[in-house]
Amino acid sequence: MRRERLIPLLEWARKEGMSESLARKWIREGRVEAVRLGHYWYIPEVVDGPEQGTQTYTFFTHAGGAGKTSLARDLGFELASRGYRVLLVDADPQANLTAWLGVDPNSVEEEETLLKVIRQDLLPRPRQVGRNLYLIPASVNLAMGELELDKRPLGALALRTALERVEGEYDLVLVDSLPSLGSLAVMAALAGDGLLVPVETGAKGIQALGAVVQVAKEYREALRKVNPEGVAGRSHIISAFIPTKYDARTQGDNRILQALGELEEIAPVAPRVAYRPGPHRKATEGQIPIQLTGDREAAEEVALLTDFLLKRVFRFEEVVA
Repeated sequence: MRRERLIPLLEWARKEGMSESLARKWIREGRVEAVRLGHYWYIPEVVDGPEQGTQTYTFFTHAGGAGKTSLARDLGFELASRGYRVLLVDADPQANLTAWLGVDPNSVEEEETLLKVIRQDLLPRPRQVGRNLYLIPASVNLAMGELELDKRPLGALALRTALERVEGEYDLVLVDSLPSLGSLAVMAALAGDGLLVPVETGAKGIQALGAVVQVAKEYREALRKVNPEGVAGRSHIISAFIPTKYDARTQGDNRILQALGELEEIAPVAPRVAYRPGPHRKATEGQIPIQLTGDREAAEEVALLTDFLLKRVFRFEEVVA
């Protein structure tokens, strides 16, 4: 399958054996096609990629502030930049993912949100928010879905069923769940192939882990009743733990990061994401992925995390030039 990935201008210039300033001149002169995202230029490149089915993963933990939304935003952008077709689903009435991708939640109609899934069993048409990147937005009205789901038999499987109808349209669907154990969170958790669990490298994150693992086992039992083959041999549906908000300067964070290695018995533990208040604040305020803030270390962390997930969790073959 032919796809398009985005090559950072500096990387493209080095590949072509020219300076970045000359590459920028070529862009100004129209000699090379380029895409500007935030303050940075990218060169679109057509690549070959294997045919693969759609995989769906939910960022899940009932603890707030663990970094679910920023992970969804930044991983979604990184994967889309590499040529994968990515659908982001905002399942949180707070609509932070929606806002952080430049969509005003106040402009979002109910029919554009998961309320359409809950009421009609249909996935709404997503908004395109970047090259290869699409979003089903949220608004505060999505909170009504909590009550409506409780009245529906098998309502917890509504999103899973709706996504099955668009199988093949996307390579990856990433769902940003709300920090809750209510009906909306259950629907998000049961939507696909597994849970990506952010774990804050502090006391708060460790305290939340036990409940998350137990809930994952219960969700696995719920899925076993409707799709036994899909969970065969699995005691839970956690696909990876992602250490977040790591601060290398504190002994506590380092001890917890080391202790998280024991979670490998349950699921792979991904490379940690550091605590970077400046770049994260800049990304949030600018409504852009952290890769576009200019912080090279933050961008490298996301790239490393993406490499890990592609290899250990998604098991996708890389697209190639």
